[in-house]
Amino acid sequence: MSTTKSAPKPSASPTEKVLEAKWGKTLIAAGFTALPDVIFQYQKALKLKPLDVLVLLHLASYWWKPNENPWPAKGTIADAIDVDPRTVQRSIAKMEALGYVQRIERKAKAGDNLTNQYDLRGLVKAAATFAEQKIAIREKRAGEDKSRRATPAAFALIEGGKKI
Repeated sequence: MSTTKSAPKPSASPTEKVLEAKWGKTLIAAGFTALPDVIFQYQKALKLKPLDVLVLLHLASYWWKPNENPWPAKGTIADAIDVDPRTVQRSIAKMEALGYVQRIERKAKAGDNLTNQYDLRGLVKAAATFAEQKIAIREKRAGEDKSRRATPAAFALIEGGKKI
C-alpha cells in the first residue's frame, strides 16, 4: 500500500477569509467575481441598464488575469441570464459605443471565428472617475465627523457641566 502526500493547500487570502465568513467556504471555493461597487452604485450615471451590469458581471467572471481579456461566448452569457444571444450582443454593442468595452476579434489558425475578447479598460477608466468622487466624499465626511467629535459637547460649555 502506497501513500501519497498531496501538496499543502495554500491558505486563503484575507479577502477570501472575509468572503468565506459571509458566503461560506463552499461557495467561495467554487469561485467568486470582484466588481467595484461604483459600477453598481453609479450605474445610472454610467448609462448602464440592469442587463448591462449583469452582462458586465459575467464578463468580469471570465477575466482571470489582469493582462488577459475575457473571451466568453455571447451564447454562454445568454444561457446564464436566460436571454437571447442577440440581447447580449446588443448590450455589448451599447457598452462598446459608450467606450466601456472593446471587442477584439479572434481567429483560429484555419481562419475560423473564435469568441471575441472583451477589453474592459474603458469601463475601468470611466468608473475610476466615480471612485475618485466617492473617495473624496468619504474623506470629507470623515473629516466632518472628526471635527464634530473634537467640538466640545454642549454640556462642557456650561460651567460645572460634564467635561469630556
